[in-house]
Amino acid sequence: MLFSSTPFKTRRLTGLAAVLVGLSATASAQTRVLFVGNSFTHGQYAPALNYNAAAITDVNFGLPSTNPRAHDAGMPDAFGGVPGIFKKFTTQAGLNYEVTIEAVSGKSLEFHHTSALSVIAQPGWDKVVLQEQSTRPTPTNRGGNRQLFYTYSTLLEQAIHGASPAAQVYLYGTWARPDFTYPAGSRYAGLPIDSMAQDLRKSYQQAFITNGRYAAVAPVGDAWMRAITQGVAMRNPYTPDAGKINLWASDQVHASKWGSYLSALVLFQQLTNVDPRTLGASEQAATDLGITPTDAVALQQIAYQQVTSPTLATSKPAAAPEVAIFPNPATDQLTVQLGGLTGPVGTVRATLLNMLGQVVTEQRGSGSTLKVGLAGVTPGVYLLRLQTAVGVSSSRVEVKQ
Repeated sequence: MLFSSTPFKTRRLTGLAAVLVGLSATASAQTRVLFVGNSFTHGQYAPALNYNAAAITDVNFGLPSTNPRAHDAGMPDAFGGVPGIFKKFTTQAGLNYEVTIEAVSGKSLEFHHTSALSVIAQPGWDKVVLQEQSTRPTPTNRGGNRQLFYTYSTLLEQAIHGASPAAQVYLYGTWARPDFTYPAGSRYAGLPIDSMAQDLRKSYQQAFITNGRYAAVAPVGDAWMRAITQGVAMRNPYTPDAGKINLWASDQVHASKWGSYLSALVLFQQLTNVDPRTLGASEQAATDLGITPTDAVALQQIAYQQVTSPTLATSKPAAAPEVAIFPNPATDQLTVQLGGLTGPVGTVRATLLNMLGQVVTEQRGSGSTLKVGLAGVTPGVYLLRLQTAVGVSSSRVEVKQ
């Protein structure tokens, strides 16, 4: 067995109580990480589903069935999943990480904002990973709702930083689905699986650039595509390719043990800056999950390549300017002052976006000071995105009467 079940419930409930009363008592040397998501985070199937669950805290374990965050009836045990694998990596790397999972099958970030703020918006988190429902970031004509993704990822980021201003918040970029690609009549029928992957990538990139307060996008879905294009993983699990890894489970939706392992590797490097290749062929989680040393090393290499050479802008520009905005709140005009610059900024473009990611107004200027007029702008909370020759920066602003 991967964990002992005898004292398990007691330990889980004790851990949950510790989380809900606050994190301040945790040793200062620990890095406290919260994973928020659904079955793409907790893993839908064994052996990933409950892997290393005793070493992390599942805040939804043991909740009464009437609670909307309670486990499904067929999943009575605590979740391990990707966070459990991630925790095993940190232990082997000698890192002191306290890992917590708040995951509910099939749910979106909107659900978590409505039902789980008591966990997500409490003080003390060092890092928080947000995983959106798998299709919501796709276009409307593919069954998605990007506006809800942008709105609720932003609202959760704001809630997290309101309680833990120094927390690093990451978006978990998920993978394309064969069940939406290969069957006749499906949402992406007739297109390569790359098409859904590109739509997801575009949404996560837009969320990252528009908001400006995320630490990064963890490019899990892009790592899956890299594994496919490099011949490590099969492209179409409906027509299996012998000798290649199948990243998807038998439902052609969720991750297989290899998919969960690759997902955890990407998150491990993104959150810790530790090269996953250092885990090596004898890495323990791979052994426990039944992944061969050869496959483990291949997936470690893919994760390293994807995080160090991403296929989209998922990291903050090193030269992004320091920004001062005043007054904030404002009524009729914002003054933007750029500082910390090491070279010419060229044209400055200031774009005001509402919480749906829609452009409200856009103005251009040059130099280190820019005036942004607010005539006709409805009172409310907005994101002010500044683009210069040296980087992109976004800030939260408020417009008042």
